[in-house]
Amino acid sequence: MTSWRARLRLAVPATVAAFLLALTGTLTPASAAGTNWEYVNGYQGNCLRAADGGAPVVGSCSGTNHLWHWGTEANTWNGHTMRRLVSNASGDCLTSDYGNNTNAVSMAPCGGGRSGQFWTADDGYMQNQNHLYLATFGSTTGLYTADWGDEAPSATSFYWSGYIV
Repeated sequence: MTSWRARLRLAVPATVAAFLLALTGTLTPASAAGTNWEYVNGYQGNCLRAADGGAPVVGSCSGTNHLWHWGTEANTWNGHTMRRLVSNASGDCLTSDYGNNTNAVSMAPCGGGRSGQFWTADDGYMQNQNHLYLATFGSTTGLYTADWGDEAPSATSFYWSGYIV
């Protein structure tokens, strides 16, 4: 027969471990403001990078241009917490216009009421508040956004994996 102390010694660590595993599963990019992230595209296996003085691209996952953090200003849209995605290298925000079916993606100073600066990375996609999904062009390092209705974002070029670094 096992004593209550022996059962308690086994139960407490197991309970704490289960709690910690559940907690890490709830850490979404939008809830982790201030944490450094890298985003890897599912099609090319390259990282989202803020090019020096230019448009964002996909490329090497080395150096510092591939590190990002989520800004502190947030809002809720379509059930998602949306935040600005800020480049650690430049301090600028990932920004999308809403010009046509394949919308331009750029880096711009954070703020100024730009709805194209608010993103979520829930469910493996990077979606902004304009209902546009971030994708890579298949054979280049370029990026664009597209509406779910214009292109089916089930393609791997739309899929992004986020990692805390």
